[in-house]
Amino acid sequence: MKLKTLIVSSVGAIALAACGGASDAPAETTDADTTSADVELHPLLAEVAAGTYSLEKNHAFMTVKVGHNGGITQYRISFTEFDGSLDFDPADPESSSLSFSINPMSVETNYPGDYKAGHPDSAWETWNEDVSRDAKWLNADEFPEITFVTTAIERTGDLEGTVTGDLTLLGVTNPVSLDVSYGGVANPPWFGERDVIGFTAGTTVQRSEFGMGAYIPNISDEVIVEFSGEFLQDE
Repeated sequence: MKLKTLIVSSVGAIALAACGGASDAPAETTDADTTSADVELHPLLAEVAAGTYSLEKNHAFMTVKVGHNGGITQYRISFTEFDGSLDFDPADPESSSLSFSINPMSVETNYPGDYKAGHPDSAWETWNEDVSRDAKWLNADEFPEITFVTTAIERTGDLEGTVTGDLTLLGVTNPVSLDVSYGGVANPPWFGERDVIGFTAGTTVQRSEFGMGAYIPNISDEVIVEFSGEFLQDE
């Protein structure tokens, strides 16, 4: 997400150029003439060290939401086991890269009561296990990992960007774009001199594009994914 540069021009120079120009007229500055030294970083980026950052798992959260009963409510589940690695350059965020993996067996549905008592014909003892392992859902026994790897990053604001990458789910890979916001940097004493940086991200995918079409439209095809988490600078 390369910081936007200002192209500075002189009204006088434009006028001289229109009249044939003068050798001492100031030249226009172009993007090609501007170096990273000319770019002023946002204060929340200026103090961040470039390098590799790993997900700080104690402070990271991932939730997915689907419309239920035709969309009258949003049903939420979370993943409790996932990991990520971020190569981050605050001076040139567009050159950064991210890889992410999710354990589909780590689904948490917060299902109340005895699932098996209410679903005696189910092959699974819990709703968590059903969502994780059943072939019509995440089919984790056959596909034990969900992955995301960046292919492009575009800056859309001072602290916002679009991260595009390949999402692989149920053995199917499709391009997905996430809206990402950078939250800032901290240096908690228990991590010594290392930086901790925070992000929130979100996207919407169509689960049918990955081969998961069960119960559409009673359960929506559209799946909203939300992430909030911290990344710790590697030692």
